[in-house]
Formats: sequence, C-alpha cells, structure tokens
Amino acid sequence: MRIKTAPDDFRVEEVLHFAPAKKEAPFRVFLLEKEGWNTADAVQEAAKACGVPLAEIRSVGKKDRHAHTVQHVSVPAKYDLAYEGKGFVIRFAGYSTAHLVPAVLKGNRFSATLRDMTEAEAGRCGARLAEIAARGFANYFDDQRFGNVGEKGEFFAEMLVKRRFGPALRKYFSFRHPDAPLPLKKRKAQVAALWGKWEEMAPLCPEPLLKQMLDILRRKGEGGYRACLKLISAQEMGLYFSAYQSFLWNETLSRFLSKQPGEFFSVPVKTGDLVQYKTLDEGVLSRLLAEPLHTAAPDMPPHASDIGDVFSSVLFERGVRLSKFRLKEVEQAYFSSFPRACAVIPENMQWKREEDALFPGKTALRVDFFLPRGSYATMMLKSAGEGGFQEPLT
Repeated sequence: MRIKTAPDDFRVEEVLHFAPAKKEAPFRVFLLEKEGWNTADAVQEAAKACGVPLAEIRSVGKKDRHAHTVQHVSVPAKYDLAYEGKGFVIRFAGYSTAHLVPAVLKGNRFSATLRDMTEAEAGRCGARLAEIAARGFANYFDDQRFGNVGEKGEFFAEMLVKRRFGPALRKYFSFRHPDAPLPLKKRKAQVAALWGKWEEMAPLCPEPLLKQMLDILRRKGEGGYRACLKLISAQEMGLYFSAYQSFLWNETLSRFLSKQPGEFFSVPVKTGDLVQYKTLDEGVLSRLLAEPLHTAAPDMPPHASDIGDVFSSVLFERGVRLSKFRLKEVEQAYFSSFPRACAVIPENMQWKREEDALFPGKTALRVDFFLPRGSYATMMLKSAGEGGFQEPLT
C-alpha cells in the first residue's frame, strides 16, 4: 500500500466552528490553497508581495507540503492578502471579529487515495476501514509531531528536564534531520565532535543564533550554557516541549492498551512502535472514547489509578520526575498540560475502490472522512493498513 504518491492523493480542508461573515469586521479571513508548499513559506511570500507585515498574519495550523491543502489565515481588515503564486493561491473568504486562534478550528476534512494494492489487499483494507468507522482508532501523535527528534531518538526537552544543559546545547548545535543533505549532516557531525573547542567550531556554525551562542561560550565556557538556552525562541522551545510531551503521551496509551483484552498490531512511528487496537473490550473502548488523557506537565490533573501507574512507570524508566518539569532555568517557555482524546471515531467516512491510474493492474481506494482538531489522518490510515506501508508516510 502506498500513500501520498502524488500531491492530489492527500487532500486536507480546514473546517472552522464559524463561517467568515460577509459584513465588514476588524479582521479579514482568507483561504490559502496550496500544493508543494509548507504554510510558513507560502504565507511569507504572499506577505512580502502584498506588503503585509508577517507578524500581522495568523493561521490555526501548519499543513503538509506533500498534499493538496486548504486552510484559513487572518489579517487586520486594513490589509489585503489576496495573492496567487506558483503552486498556491490566497482568496478572500470573509470577515471575523477577532484574529484566528487554534480554538476556532473544528477539525479537518480529508480525502486520501491509497494505491498499489491487489484486490485482496484492497478488500482487507476496506474491512479495516469498516472496523475503524464503527470502533475508531487509538489517537496517537504521528511523526509530524517529532520533526525535531534526531537520529538517536534523544529528546532535547528531556535533557533540559534532567538539567543536562551541556549535552542539550551540544544537541542543539549539532542536530541534523534524518532527511537533511549529506554535507549538512557531515558539518553537524564535525560540530558535535569538536564540542567545547569554541574557536574550532566557529567556521562550522554560520547560523546567526549559533554565532551569538558561541560568543557567549567563548567568554563564559560551561557557565554560559543557560544563557545560550535562553536565546532559543519561545516558539521553537515550545516545539521541543510538545514533542517530548507527545512521546510520553503515546508511550502511556500504548502500554496501557497492551495490558487490555483485545486484538492488536504494531504501528511504527519515528519514536518507536505503538500498540493499535483492532478489537477491544467494549468497556475499555467506551472509556477511551469518553475519557481524555492529559499531556505531561506539573499542572496536569491526576490520572485514573490504572493508567496513572503506567504513566509513572514510563517516567521512572526515563529517569525523570514530574516536579522537574518546572524549568525555571528556561523562562521563555513552559510545559502546559492539555487533554487529548485517547480514541477517535472518524465522521462521515466513505470509501470506494477504483482502478489505480498510477499502478496498472492494481487497485486504489479513495477514502473521505472528517477528524476533530489535533487528530492525525496519517495515524488513521496507518491503522487502516494495520501498520504496513510500502514506503514511509511523509
């Protein structure tokens, strides 16, 4: 089974809790439709072309470049962001009384084409989709949440929680995405090998922020670690914190499920395999659908005793304590807990078989469905394929 073989194979459209008004209001709302662009780059090009300050533009989420996506952005009414670029277009949709914030997003409509299947595979996938339509799927965070996790699976935020500021900063200087170009990987590996030799590292660190940090390290040595960490923006630091929280949330739910009666299979994600259910005790399923699981933070409410025991064992194995999540040494960001549904049933899900236009002699499935805000369509599709794809989801 293949997914996202072509951009049009994966379509996403945001659904807001309100419809932009026709009557003038303090903010304009636009629809950004794109293929082959990430949200930030498309918005940046339009902002520059239209003379709109980037700081005045808001969106409620980032959308994958490897898809055909439609999303909303807002600007103060005095600006016009209507623009057409190569691969994207921004159209006026209406007015709003306030800037868009994540809470106004109800969810997303998806249309995905699953390709390169035999008739038998398509039949099994269709049967799984019927099961998911009836009983849902475990609502894990998917790989998109872990883009800042390196090749060794180390979590920058966990290093901070453990007060390992030196290793954390070394990781920050030397991080290389698994898909990064080979020259960049080699340069970052050299930085890691030279850690502590600030003068020798300088030619290998042309990035402005890293140069600023190196100036501090030259003057203060190890005593400058915390000062360097404080230079990381609140937005970027928040992404590191979110990735770590998401990992702990996934691990807790996966281990809890593994102890329940039912039929399961493994779903691979960047941070390790997760337990997805095929069948599940009805009482447990009802609970998963009704009771959210909170992400890890000092202000989180207590879990139910059974899932709380699982969460505590995950923290113990990682060598961390919840009280240590209060990071006074890093003032620009903090861990904040929020509830997330453990299981989700897609709405309005439909699917049909068709001849695969890209793989002659094979069968494709077109699947349409709606998911609430925060749920990952790729995780639902991994569940439909029982964890198996011929190529990684991107």
